[in-house]
Amino acid sequence: MTDNQSTHLERVAIKGFKSIKEMDLKMEPINIVIGANGSGKSNFISLFTFLRNLSEGKLQTYVEKNGFANAFFHFGSKTTPQIEINVKANINGYHAIFEHGSNDDNLVFINEYCTISSSGQKFEIKGSKGESGLLLGAEAKSPAVRNYTRRYLEDCLVYHFHDTGPTASFKQATDLSASDFLFSNAGNLASFLYRLKNSKTKGFQSSYQDIVDAIKTVAPYFHDFYLEPRGNEGEEKVLLRWIHRDHDEPFSANQLSDGTARFICMATLFLQPKSLRPKTIILDEPELGLHPAALEVLADIVKATAKENQVICSTQSVTFANQFNPEDFIVVDQEKGASTFKRVDEVALKDWLEDYSMGDIWSKNIIGGRPEW
Repeated sequence: MTDNQSTHLERVAIKGFKSIKEMDLKMEPINIVIGANGSGKSNFISLFTFLRNLSEGKLQTYVEKNGFANAFFHFGSKTTPQIEINVKANINGYHAIFEHGSNDDNLVFINEYCTISSSGQKFEIKGSKGESGLLLGAEAKSPAVRNYTRRYLEDCLVYHFHDTGPTASFKQATDLSASDFLFSNAGNLASFLYRLKNSKTKGFQSSYQDIVDAIKTVAPYFHDFYLEPRGNEGEEKVLLRWIHRDHDEPFSANQLSDGTARFICMATLFLQPKSLRPKTIILDEPELGLHPAALEVLADIVKATAKENQVICSTQSVTFANQFNPEDFIVVDQEKGASTFKRVDEVALKDWLEDYSMGDIWSKNIIGGRPEW
């Protein structure tokens, strides 16, 4: 394992979470999650949103907004009394066990602790008011281990760029100052790009140019972004606009196709400066609205980014899947209402790989991950 891979999520083990009765999965630099509709891909992706909210002290609010506690237990809390989550990142681990609250429809921490894998040390942490002990100010025997774990979980961001309609967040004027990181729905895309384009920080302007160049490969008519702040000093807002190769007047973001708009969001996500990228980038169904040629470009960008940042990506696209290697795949099936997860056995596919790419092998139902009739 190289140094840049050592900060990746290395293993995720779950019991009793949504459709996942039990899972223990080794994670790789690239993780392409494939499976039929309803197999449990989205539940796996949602785990990382769950962990991020937990690490930010927003767990109970998140639970309330997503169907209350019972919706998080496999077939409900009467069938599955506990949820257990174990995550290993680098040399540290995070472990938590939850039960359904007796009086309120919330989750209650039964046990929560961090570990150091190399020494086997275990540090119990205790939160308050139903929130995690990862939070600053909570009781912890090893604050350094606790803080590292919290920062890592906060940095596992799930991105969804599904909404590209006229009211999509990234098509609205956004505060110029909202540029610390790219929001999960790209709602601050204009201010984030403005920061990259105008920053004197080393590598920021070159990342901006990489984004522009990538967009040109799938939309040759695209020349550049037009990002001009408006408003009083300290209250400026900026709107996402762009310039056509053959015209001087800027166009609005609504004059982009849905596929091009999504590609712009994804190019910005993966090609932003390394110092700003999440350690683990989690993306749901990137293929929506994209031409097959654009999917090939996106796959190349993903593979380049994964040399330094871990990528977890769910997909339904055979074309997108064809761009990746067997070791990159997680196949999700459902058996008797429980989601199962497995890595692809490259040795078992040796003969198939001589003639077919992974997406085609998947479509032939050789590795599972297809609807069962």
